[in-house]
Amino acid sequence: MELPYVNYGQTVRLSCPFCSPSRKKSKSKDLSVTRKPDGATTYHCHHCGASGVQQEKKLSAVPAPTITQSPLSVSHYAYLKTRGISQETADKMKLFSAEKWFARLNRKTQAVGFPYYRGGALTAAKYRSIEDKDFIQDGGGAHDLFGIDNVDTTLPLIIVEGEIDALTLIECGIPNAVSVPGGAPLKVSEGKVHPSEDRRFSFIWNANEIIEAVPSVIIATDNDVPGKALAEELARRIGKDKCKLVKLTHKDLNEVFLNDGSEAVQRIIAEASPYPVAGLSPAADFEERLNDLWFKGTGKGASTGFSNLDMIYTVVPGQMTVVTGYPSGGKSNFVDQLMVNLGRQEDWKFALCSFENAPEIHISRLMEIYKEKRFFNGDNRMSDDERKDAFKWVDDHFSFLTSESAEPATIDSILSRLKVAVSRTGIRGAVIDPYNYIETTRDTTETESISNMLTKIQAFAKAYGVHVWFVAHPSKMQRSGNELPRPDGMSISGSMAWWAKADVGLTVHRQEFHTEIVIWKCRYRWVGTQGEMKLQFQRETGTYKEVQDDF
Repeated sequence: MELPYVNYGQTVRLSCPFCSPSRKKSKSKDLSVTRKPDGATTYHCHHCGASGVQQEKKLSAVPAPTITQSPLSVSHYAYLKTRGISQETADKMKLFSAEKWFARLNRKTQAVGFPYYRGGALTAAKYRSIEDKDFIQDGGGAHDLFGIDNVDTTLPLIIVEGEIDALTLIECGIPNAVSVPGGAPLKVSEGKVHPSEDRRFSFIWNANEIIEAVPSVIIATDNDVPGKALAEELARRIGKDKCKLVKLTHKDLNEVFLNDGSEAVQRIIAEASPYPVAGLSPAADFEERLNDLWFKGTGKGASTGFSNLDMIYTVVPGQMTVVTGYPSGGKSNFVDQLMVNLGRQEDWKFALCSFENAPEIHISRLMEIYKEKRFFNGDNRMSDDERKDAFKWVDDHFSFLTSESAEPATIDSILSRLKVAVSRTGIRGAVIDPYNYIETTRDTTETESISNMLTKIQAFAKAYGVHVWFVAHPSKMQRSGNELPRPDGMSISGSMAWWAKADVGLTVHRQEFHTEIVIWKCRYRWVGTQGEMKLQFQRETGTYKEVQDDF
């Protein structure tokens, strides 16, 4: 079967060629086609069960879309000249002319075409009307950085917000300029890209090899709220330690060029400063954030989905929650419930490193929480349509770190794969469950090894804006009568560092008639506070409900 071209990290739904011809619902799109990080394309039909894998073809074999390209005319060059772009630069970047229908203008008009190439193949095009301002793309849209084929990996890569800004840099003699394909994100919340926009960033993963190869990445997006949100999301996915940020004197680089000339553009790029990360920074770098605190206050993290629990615990990207509790006490179920709630409410994406659960079992559990129905045989079992819908939702929101090797996992290998997950799908949450499956350093004491491991996790969380739930079992504890005492950070095997390094410390302690959720540490009072709340565990679906009379 010949599969369609799919971008890295993207899943499409199609009619299944194996079973559709013989079905009444012949147009039902039950075949999921996904392109994996290694380039392999997998397919699976949720109706007949047909599945398989096709290895990636060479980029040159990617079929080019049907795009009519005509030479630029005098009027097209005249328009580009108003933006300071010469005929030489336009021809170098293979710009072309086309007559296109622009919905906002409600008419056909002449346009400049911006071709998108990857591996020498024309993959997409965008168009800018030359009479009145409007943009369109060919069906399917562009999923690569404009100009990526011209990049020299020995030089810094410069990412801008629009094609005209990329042409401006080339006009000023600055190579390696590329533009994001879709401009700034449409949905911005509190100065950051809303999670619902995550799928727009596949171009970062598509350029992953080039981004890793270049010495640094300079981000020069527009000087407005959407542009700053775009810069933050680009740096989060690429890694802030590799990024530099420019300070614009006008809205964008093209305005700088038109108002102040090429030397001003060159100076702005040359003076790009390291992206603010944990370390030494002048107070001026935080003035905008300080103003937000003054006018808006600290706010709260994302809701857990339980109004009573929100009084003592909310979830903030860039932090680490240490979760403890006795084996079979509901720790993993509770974290799964949190993730499903955040996926529903905030559209967060997650990566799971769960050593004690096979991925298919873990997926079935997430599906049960999502539907609040059983996956396996029994009362209140989800229907086949509900099963398909639940699987699609889990597939859209969760990735799984699996271990095929007999060697124990290391924290470095886990964090390396989590970084890929940030770049590929934009995860905002990650789970490592449990700690005792991770190999620790043998040439140091256990205390030092655990402390170093937690430091690495915290550094990753802060640099990539991901909330990490790290699950760790308590050491053996003495019973008090028939009951085990409730564990906390001091009870976890191995080190005091569990208490010291956690941003939030959380215990899940199951009792006979309820489950206690205890916050024994909260570093920042605006996130939550020490305290406890009760939830009711529903065994038939593995879900939690609020205990109404708790507070």
